[in-house]
Amino acid sequence: MANFSIPAPVEPEKTPWIHDRSQRPKAPPIDWLALASSWWGIAIGVLGSVGLTAVMFSLRDSWPNHREWLVSFIPFLAIAAIGFGHLFARGRYMALAIPVSGLFLTLIFMFFDLMADSDNAPMDQRDALSILGGICLGITVAVLVLSLLWVEIRNPTKAPAPEI
Repeated sequence: MANFSIPAPVEPEKTPWIHDRSQRPKAPPIDWLALASSWWGIAIGVLGSVGLTAVMFSLRDSWPNHREWLVSFIPFLAIAAIGFGHLFARGRYMALAIPVSGLFLTLIFMFFDLMADSDNAPMDQRDALSILGGICLGITVAVLVLSLLWVEIRNPTKAPAPEI
C-alpha cells in the first residue's frame, strides 16, 4: 500500500522499472494513408458544408432585401454535407442520386442567377432564379438528410472488429 503521508508517495510492492519511461515501448508509426482513408468522408462533408453555405449566401445576395434568418439554416447545411461525405465514403451511391441531381439543379439556378445579375437583367428574372435556387437547395438538403436516415436505419454503420 502506498504511504501518502510523505511528500512523494512510494509503493514498496512495485519495482522502480514500472514507472521508468525508458522501459516503455515506442508508439507504432502513424500510417497517414490509413488515417486519411478513414477520415476522407468527413473532410468531403466539411468542405461541402462550406460550399453549400456559399451557395446559400450567393442566392441570398441577389435578393434586394436580405433575409438574415437564412443564417439559421447553416446547421442543416452542415448536417447534409457531412451526411453526403459519409454516404459517399460508404459507397451508397444510389442514396445520393436524387440529392446530387438536386444539387446540380441548384447550381444551374445559381449560375444563371449570377449571369442575370451581371447582365443587369430585370429584377423579376433575378428574383425567380434566386427563389428557384433556394427552393432546390432546401429540397436537396431535406432529401439528403432523409437519405442518410434511410441508409442508416436499413444498414447501420458498424464498428470494425477488434484487433486482438
